[in-house]
Amino acid sequence: MKKTCLLIIAIFTFTLASAQEQAIKVNPIGIAFGVANAGYEFSVNDSQSLTVSGLYYNISDISGFGLGADYRFYFSSKEALRGWHAGPTAGYFSLSDDFDNSAGFFNIGGAVGHQWILKEHFVIDTFASVGFLTGSSDSFTVSSTAIGIGVSLGYAW
Repeated sequence: MKKTCLLIIAIFTFTLASAQEQAIKVNPIGIAFGVANAGYEFSVNDSQSLTVSGLYYNISDISGFGLGADYRFYFSSKEALRGWHAGPTAGYFSLSDDFDNSAGFFNIGGAVGHQWILKEHFVIDTFASVGFLTGSSDSFTVSSTAIGIGVSLGYAW
């Protein structure tokens, strides 16, 4: 029993002392306006990460969902999930309204930003993105430039 307790303490201590390799994040500002956006980021190596995210949109008579992925290169440290980052983004989302109109959109672009991990676990991520948006429905086709800024809050481990 004593060896098991020592092993658990050693693993717990090592986990706290090591770099954070994963984070879950949400955009609290978007929720106030009807857009719920959450993501899971994990390190791929010492200076790169991948984020997989989901989005739910419900404003007025329009609702929908989306999925996205961001690949990040971290520049200001040798530790993924901290500091300045930039990289490509891609996503898909589908919207529909109360009149049975629907459309699907694909976005590809890039993002830059800075991410902090405070008190070893609390994440603040600020970012800006630009991308090319294209999509269509039965009655129209859209091709446009999309610009976004945001702040996400989360927890890293």
